[in-house]
Amino acid sequence: MFDPAVLLSPETAVDPYPAFARMRAAEPVHWNPPTNSWYVTTYDLVSRLLTEPALSAVPGDYTGRQDAADLAEVEQAVAFFNSWMVFSDPPHQTRLREVVAPAFPRRTAEAWAGLARGTAHELLGELGEMPRGEVDLFDAFAAPLAARLTCAVLGVPAGDVDRVREWSARLMGFLSTPTADPARARVALAAIGELRGYLQDTVCPRLLTTGDDRLVPLRGLARLCPDEALALFSQLLTGGIDPVASALATAADALLCRDPRERAVAAASTTALEAVVEEALRYDAPFHFVPRTTTASLQIGGHRVPAGQRVVLVIASANRDEAVYDRPDTFDPGRTGPRHLAFGLGKHYCLGAVLSRVVLRESLGALLTWLGTTGPRAVRSVRSPAFGATTWQRVAISV
Repeated sequence: MFDPAVLLSPETAVDPYPAFARMRAAEPVHWNPPTNSWYVTTYDLVSRLLTEPALSAVPGDYTGRQDAADLAEVEQAVAFFNSWMVFSDPPHQTRLREVVAPAFPRRTAEAWAGLARGTAHELLGELGEMPRGEVDLFDAFAAPLAARLTCAVLGVPAGDVDRVREWSARLMGFLSTPTADPARARVALAAIGELRGYLQDTVCPRLLTTGDDRLVPLRGLARLCPDEALALFSQLLTGGIDPVASALATAADALLCRDPRERAVAAASTTALEAVVEEALRYDAPFHFVPRTTTASLQIGGHRVPAGQRVVLVIASANRDEAVYDRPDTFDPGRTGPRHLAFGLGKHYCLGAVLSRVVLRESLGALLTWLGTTGPRAVRSVRSPAFGATTWQRVAISV
């Protein structure tokens, strides 16, 4: 039997993969009373359930026991996030997806490659000008790069990136906890209010008047009603910053701690770089969990799950399932096996998957070029606690 308390332990927050492995072995479908949720951890089950019609994308009730005043704020925050495209079902989800889908085809994604590469070189150049010592590649490179690119893609002026990034962090602060936190709900609600005004006063007018061919397809977002525009913009913002930063840090950690000759192989071709990107997404999925709610009684791995229950599909666990991947805890860009599930499957497959891959490829290539130019550097890696949403891999490198 799997101990339900392990899922919320400090050790699991730092590194959840041992707990996921124990869940797969002991209880692939695990009922967890502390979070009022079922957790599904094997590749076969997760991949099937990602396209299961009886599972709604609405995450379900995880507000827990709150005081009346706290509950009102938590419910208000939950209602906002439940209006996001990723947490909704057709026809609402389909209509919103069709509004912004024209902004994310491969040709448009590739049109951002030059900005991704240039931004990466700019940030790495700034590292070279820092006083001698250690610097965290996540804070100094991965996170600001992801924020600048995501904001550019969404029509945010370059001078406003830091402010918009802070609002995104406050929203993710609420989403990243397995149980609803009233204090984080209040912080998120304040950010939502500020972001609403900024979107209507700055971003929407810019999208409607831009001459940038890459931004023109986003004009549909600016024509939505204010509530829908805010929900969709917020989802694209958070979904662009955190996953790209996380995957870039994971890839950097893996390559910097490997044989320099293997880094040379990765830098030698676009195909090799793309293989590193895919393995980084599999090895440490940026979003660990996909929450769902049963709309009817459902048989899952020998368990009868009643209607109205919260089901959490653990993508990070599925991507390391030893039943489908050889040596799943080893970072191996040349591995074989089924495609990872980091971007999901079916009608909720990540809209920005192609763009994320382009940004990761170009920024990782710039990092390897920089390392090749500046020579060997001392590196150490530390994993930061992060449960549920994204994983922060800290890579300290000498400059």
